[in-house]
Amino acid sequence: MSLFLDYLDTLAPLDQRTKALVESAVKVSVVKKKEFLHKAGTVCRKFHFVESGILRVYYYKDGKEVTAWFAFEGMTASCIDSLFTGAETSYYIDVVEDAKIHTVHYDIIERSFVDYPLLERLGRLMVTENYLLLDQRMKMMVFHSAEERYKNLLGDEPLALQKIPLNYLASYLNVTQETLSRIRGKK
Repeated sequence: MSLFLDYLDTLAPLDQRTKALVESAVKVSVVKKKEFLHKAGTVCRKFHFVESGILRVYYYKDGKEVTAWFAFEGMTASCIDSLFTGAETSYYIDVVEDAKIHTVHYDIIERSFVDYPLLERLGRLMVTENYLLLDQRMKMMVFHSAEERYKNLLGDEPLALQKIPLNYLASYLNVTQETLSRIRGKK
């Protein structure tokens, strides 16, 4: 649990009362490669923090998988559209590499906000952090070439990239597998 608590503590120092609540509300589990944490067409009510391993968030467009997000160690994953609205999502979350995750049910978080103002602040800071990561990804997709996007991801997660199948990686970078192979060959 300490990596998750450390992550929260970097956002806002945790008091003992809030730490105790987090420890009681979070379920720690080990999930295996290819397991689904969430499937499209349902309402997502859970939020995941990755202690180790890799998760992938994706959807289908014209019958093809489109990778929207990878969650590496120290990152979070959820179907945010559904989590916050209560509507069905079009996203899937699966496990790319065996992972140890910390999962919190959204209803527990929401109920706790009233009695734990620090938890509400942490929630806001986590949403802000994830929004900024999404903004960074959007800018990479719009303003940078495929090669620049690959190099950026390689700089951020060099070891993890060796564990991600090329079709997932190509989809995430919005290139064909052939283009990704050419980019990787330029090393």
